[in-house]
Amino acid sequence: MLKLANWQTYVTQARLPWWHWAEALGMPALGLAIGLWLSPADPFGVEAPFPWLWLIPLLVALRYGMLPGLSAAAVLLLGWMLLAHNQPLPPAYFIGGLIMTMIAGEYSGIWRTRVRRVEELNRYIDERLDRLARQHHLLRLSHERLEQNLISRPVTLRDALARLRELLDAHRGEGNLPVAQSFLDFMAQFCQLEAAALFEWRNGELVRDPVALIGSDHNYDTDDALLVYAISHRTLCHVQTDALQTTETGLLVAVPLRNSIGAQIGVLAIKHMPFFALNDDTLQMISVLSAYYAEQVSVRELAAPLLEALPDCPASFAYEVFNLQRVRRESGLTSSIVVQFFRHGAQQHDIFNTVLRAQRGLDQTWVLQDRPTRALITLMPLSTARVIEGYVARIETLLQERFGKSPHQAGFSYHCVELTKADAWIQLQGLLRENRALAPLEADKAEA
Repeated sequence: MLKLANWQTYVTQARLPWWHWAEALGMPALGLAIGLWLSPADPFGVEAPFPWLWLIPLLVALRYGMLPGLSAAAVLLLGWMLLAHNQPLPPAYFIGGLIMTMIAGEYSGIWRTRVRRVEELNRYIDERLDRLARQHHLLRLSHERLEQNLISRPVTLRDALARLRELLDAHRGEGNLPVAQSFLDFMAQFCQLEAAALFEWRNGELVRDPVALIGSDHNYDTDDALLVYAISHRTLCHVQTDALQTTETGLLVAVPLRNSIGAQIGVLAIKHMPFFALNDDTLQMISVLSAYYAEQVSVRELAAPLLEALPDCPASFAYEVFNLQRVRRESGLTSSIVVQFFRHGAQQHDIFNTVLRAQRGLDQTWVLQDRPTRALITLMPLSTARVIEGYVARIETLLQERFGKSPHQAGFSYHCVELTKADAWIQLQGLLRENRALAPLEADKAEA
């Protein structure tokens, strides 16, 4: 039994480039011309052992989908009306050809949908792996820098990154590069920069006036060869880059600020820094911190509508929800949010921490503690209903084995919110407020 493609497949086919439609309409017209040249008496091959002309709509349907295939068939029908000179329409010839074209188009649509879903899934996984790789690299550099500067520098890299996140939260929505000056001062402290500028990337070009500066030298050329090379190759470059050995430049390092999905928001230009600081370790640190800043800015910008509804939500959690909703719209892949509540009880703290430690590594979690009802919100990417059931069963088994309690006895309950629904965020907000986990509320007398 044929499975009908969803309406999004037909919308995608209708948005094909004009040359694809020209090919879909031009090929049957060319086939008619060849048939008229080879057999003027029967250009459609109605009397032939096989209707060769219908191979053209068949190939168009396989290549571009059902709508272009039916358009090619319509050209043949129009050609019959123009060339047949009032001859009766052969029903079997055209009905059989249309059925063959529709079957081929449906087959093509189903497989194009599957391929698009796989591509979207791979794109999401690549983005997630890229973010995880950056976080891992940042963690490794943080430990190395902590070992080197523990005595001489009282502030750790982790503390500085936490302050940078706090600044971004406090100045949410202030332009494309919020807290740019604070970020540049932060870079100067940890990477020993003496003169540098931060430029904004807007509408596909570099804004000539820098949004932040450090150092006494304020003369920066946005057409500098180092900046142009960094933007065109989308990677960090410096004066010792092989392709720039013979090029004059007034900069030492140029770093494009790009997030994990490849979008560029700015460029960092470094003009002066100590000679001994210009080494591979420092360049790695500059690259990772710049990527971290760009990622945090993008996270807050894209997740802003969700954060307005739930200000307590972590920006990374909201950004992941935004990403998965986009994946759902483009490919139909399902994701879910599991909201787990923990009522007051003798072992609530231990039960809550046990379930928290049992979370899967790829899931995003949002913890609400110090509330009348503790809540653990788990975002499970690309998870079907069967995966959710397995996850909940594993938690229930864990509670039984560790504490000898059923979920009801342990005060554990859960709700599932599917991201397939447009109001998923509102449903989550309603669940948290209903269970008094969103904001601190006074307990009822019964609970007291």
